[in-house]
Amino acid sequence: MRDPAIVEEDLMEIASIADDLTKFERIVTWCATHPDEVPFAMRILMNRSNTTQA
Repeated sequence: MRDPAIVEEDLMEIASIADDLTKFERIVTWCATHPDEVPFAMRILMNRSNTTQA
């Protein structure tokens, strides 16, 4: 697995895309390219959404 900071940087870059279709395509491509990092990415995203709701 790559450095967690790099994974998070990739995810934040994808999240900043305004067009939903482009964002979806990038997510699918990222998941296909880095399948071993998907569980880690999900934890990052779930923790981020939990902290923004507080």
